[in-house]
Amino acid sequence: MLELLMLIITAVLVAGYIYTIYKKRKNLKEDYGWKSYVTPGAFVVAPGVAVFSYLFEFGGIFTWFILGICFITGAMFTKYLPEPKEG
Repeated sequence: MLELLMLIITAVLVAGYIYTIYKKRKNLKEDYGWKSYVTPGAFVVAPGVAVFSYLFEFGGIFTWFILGICFITGAMFTKYLPEPKEG
């Protein structure tokens, strides 16, 4: 029961995050290129990897390595994110 609840909550949160990113990017005037999508992509993949590793009991160094790569990649590409609007 806990696994099902965790899977549903994660799916709803990730879907909401993707929808929010889509709505904000649709209203931008200029194109920032593919590099601006790497940070949101990395932060969408990370919860999927974590839930997958928990559900299938696939924890360990491999999962930590994949999560570390996701977070480091997301942090490195934050400089390509669009500037937030004031107000």
